[in-house]
Amino acid sequence: MIDRVVSAPALTRPSISAAVTLTLLATLALGAASVTADTSKLGREGLAVQPRAPLRGKNKVCCGYPLVKDLEWALRFYWLAREEDFDEPDEIEHADPDAVDLYTRDGQYLGAYPTEYVWHLRMEGSGLLTDGRVLNYAGSCRYGTGTCYEQLDVNTHPFGRGAARRPLVPFKSVAVDPRLVAIGEPLYIPEFDGVLLPDGSVHDGCVRADDTGGGIKLRKLDFFVVTYGNFRFLLQELWGVNWITPQVEAPRCEYLRDAQ
Repeated sequence: MIDRVVSAPALTRPSISAAVTLTLLATLALGAASVTADTSKLGREGLAVQPRAPLRGKNKVCCGYPLVKDLEWALRFYWLAREEDFDEPDEIEHADPDAVDLYTRDGQYLGAYPTEYVWHLRMEGSGLLTDGRVLNYAGSCRYGTGTCYEQLDVNTHPFGRGAARRPLVPFKSVAVDPRLVAIGEPLYIPEFDGVLLPDGSVHDGCVRADDTGGGIKLRKLDFFVVTYGNFRFLLQELWGVNWITPQVEAPRCEYLRDAQ
């Protein structure tokens, strides 16, 4: 028998010409990429191309939709007018020559109080008397000074009453123009977020439109801080913050929305 040497099939190993072709194609591809990179501005300046930053969606546990551009809403403050802050010793025992009488709209006598205190009571809208009674502005009338008040139930309105008979809530209630912000609407104020409050707690930025006021027109907001002393404290914490950026429909503040 004659031995025969059987060669492997030609398909099992590439020919020299095929290997050269693959190498050439790879070289051309790399060369094309280099040419493209070199013609870019970054490439010409020898700067590395930075990876694109991932897109960030809205923080669904925080912010809402701004009502204005940054810092275009005026910030003001208001508080309870407390009689004790104006209780100076009488020049004449058992008499106060500067006292004025206050009445309810139906003519019920509420008492006589210092003129300065009555002026602040009218400005703030709600006041606390030294005997614990809480008074609230009730509009014009034909008794006393021409402005009448009503005595509130301290169990339901311990800090005064806002619009639509809503109780004022310390550091949460704000007064707004209802033509721009609906009464009862929660708002997120980024400038309040993280601010230290007088009781040592930290504000979460959430407030609610609970009140209105004759001097609150268009883009103005009054923040209810309970007392004048609290106002002085917050002036330091919010030093230089005269304008804010209210936002609506903030998920973080939904807990302040009225139950349906």
